[in-house]
Amino acid sequence: MKRVKSYFITKLFPARQLLIRQSGEVKVVELTTQKQCTVAAGALLCVASLATFGAYNFWQQSQLQVSSGDVVAENEALRLQLVQAQQKQEQFIAQLAKLEQRQQLTQNVLASLPPSLMPSQGVPFEASDTQSDSILDERLANLEQRQQDTFFLLDQAIVKREQMLAEAISRAGLPETVMAELVAKSEEQVAQGGPLEPLDADELDTDSMSVVDKLLTLNQLENMLAQVPHMLPAADYYISSSFGIRKDPINGSRAMHKGVDLAAWRNTEIFAPADGTVVRAGRNGGYGRFIEIEHANGFTTRFGHLNKINVKRGDVVSKGEVIALMGSTGRSTATHLHYEVLHNNKHINPVKITKALTDVFKEQRYTEE
Repeated sequence: MKRVKSYFITKLFPARQLLIRQSGEVKVVELTTQKQCTVAAGALLCVASLATFGAYNFWQQSQLQVSSGDVVAENEALRLQLVQAQQKQEQFIAQLAKLEQRQQLTQNVLASLPPSLMPSQGVPFEASDTQSDSILDERLANLEQRQQDTFFLLDQAIVKREQMLAEAISRAGLPETVMAELVAKSEEQVAQGGPLEPLDADELDTDSMSVVDKLLTLNQLENMLAQVPHMLPAADYYISSSFGIRKDPINGSRAMHKGVDLAAWRNTEIFAPADGTVVRAGRNGGYGRFIEIEHANGFTTRFGHLNKINVKRGDVVSKGEVIALMGSTGRSTATHLHYEVLHNNKHINPVKITKALTDVFKEQRYTEE
């Protein structure tokens, strides 16, 4: 076997002589079979090394491309996450702005409540926080729900108060149209003003603004009713003769008594039951010394049998201001005050209107049933 190999090697790489002429001399270089084999082996090794390096380089390039693809995919994923985060932030900012706007409206509404709707303790109509989640989205949703609950409670309270006022007006013997008339008159141009601070209602839901409108109407009605003469105009008295049909104290015949008689000591102070303007002050037949006051919203009060008059025609008087002293002048049997209340020139029982509206205005605290 060794001879066969040697034969092929000798056949492929026979011994050779190279003649090299240099500077007039001739040199002979022997290329033996062994030397040729060594050179061929070295060349083959170089070729193999170059091929291996090329393959390795190609593999590295392939790996680099795969790695670059992963980086691109990761960058794209990060970009999408960033876009989503920015969108979520924008949604959060918009939601927060809406909540802040509603919160400002809530504070303005609560600051506008009439005394009759104010609770005895705590922040009025504040819905309780029923969650303790730390997740921002859930906290915002909870806050929004609490604001909606607050407006729902306000709506219920306003409706209840309006029903209470309507019932009181009915008990007072006033016509059912009085509430609408009072609200309409409250919208007339009167002494009002101040810097314009409009409510930004563009983003608020219609239910909330409906509650605001109801509150505006209720406040107008409360303010107008507060101007109604619903107090009997003396501090200490007893009712000696009621409103309605009675036996006349002078001649004993049946007669209509269009007021109420309040009996007390001579010179008991008589005060104005509401703000108004004195339209008559002086002697007036059977009334004796007499005062007539014109109040807002079509109401008029009359005072008879006075001992002393402290005001004159044209005077503007305030609720609670002393206008006269009790006496027994005119068609009278003893010291007392004859007191009348008229609405649009129609007599109303002063006791009924006093009892009905005083009971309403005494309820300065709203309580849930």
